[in-house]
Amino acid sequence: MRIWILFIVLFISYSCSPKDKVHLEFDPRSTNEKAIKLSEIADDISYIILDDSVPIGFINSNIRCISNSIFFSVLDVGILEYNRKGEFKKKIGSIGRGPGEYTSYVDFTVDEKSGTVYIRDRGGIIIAYSEMGTYSRSFSLPGIADHIRTIELKDSRIFVFNYLQFEGVKYSWIVLDTLGNIIDKKERSEPIFTSRFSGSYGTYKYRDKLAYWNSYSDTVLSFSPDLSTEVSLLITPGEHRLPKSEVDVSDLSQYLHVWQILETNRFFIITCTYKKPSLVLIDKNNKKSYMSLLAVERKGITSDIVGGLENDFDSGMKFLPRGYYEENGREYLIGLVEPFNLITHIAGSEFKKMIPKYPERKDELKKLANNLKETDNPVLMIVKLKKTPFNHKN
Repeated sequence: MRIWILFIVLFISYSCSPKDKVHLEFDPRSTNEKAIKLSEIADDISYIILDDSVPIGFINSNIRCISNSIFFSVLDVGILEYNRKGEFKKKIGSIGRGPGEYTSYVDFTVDEKSGTVYIRDRGGIIIAYSEMGTYSRSFSLPGIADHIRTIELKDSRIFVFNYLQFEGVKYSWIVLDTLGNIIDKKERSEPIFTSRFSGSYGTYKYRDKLAYWNSYSDTVLSFSPDLSTEVSLLITPGEHRLPKSEVDVSDLSQYLHVWQILETNRFFIITCTYKKPSLVLIDKNNKKSYMSLLAVERKGITSDIVGGLENDFDSGMKFLPRGYYEENGREYLIGLVEPFNLITHIAGSEFKKMIPKYPERKDELKKLANNLKETDNPVLMIVKLKKTPFNHKN
């Protein structure tokens, strides 16, 4: 009898092993196209007008909201910091080729405790700037991180992720302390890619984890505080995935190309292209995925993605998330809208026909738009998500 009881206990323990955990999967071929209304996932939307102390052109990074500050990188301008009222605080360092300068737009991350900003510059160099925005130090890892694609900071450790299509790249990622000393590193297991198309690489933070993904992997990995990794999301393999061999860059629409991934208590939010640009929401609760089509607007040498969730709060512009943060137990998404687009939208016949959930908010938005000039800096959109309990199983 005791033997049978022991067998049953062992069988149950094995059956419930973490190895058998069922992970959410993202398959763009089976996503349901649906016009998602903002009120379905959020409680409120508000706007922050960025002052015009520094003219802002193309914002080419995710928007980072740290404590009382908002950071982003502007093409040919550098990294800028604003407060929550939209008032300009300072520029982080400067673009140039002199000591303590960075050469162009680069990836960056911010230490929430110290306020130090770490910038990934060309040539595998990481530059640190103090909370005051002044140069502090720089370091590099020759032979280990010569081809850095992106960096992120978590728990006072810098995570460095390399491009994988370059011959000679030995490590997929390296973990450093804030002085540049190596804490951990992972040797690459992938064969050398022959494709000249770099694809996209990215990170995001959600609660106590840091997640990493790239266009060629079928796994979105998350790092725990002890540096162990686990699967956050699986991306279904198939002919829709970017091949690691040479591809025809003139027709990439046949492949899944992920631009951004965010995670909230309830959703994975993915901005991607598969046949058409799309915003995909994967519901952690019912495992279903929903897609809203996007559009790409060309602006000289740059391009911008527009569209997103229908703004039925005040009939404003569609909302496309560009960042995520938590504050006082609530979750927020950040987006932005160009004044010209908002002014044009408010003046259009479609806006006049719209009946929002809160008509008085439509009047407030119209007043805001009428006080803008087309050449003003972008307006931030702050969306307060519905309160969803954190699910430890996700």
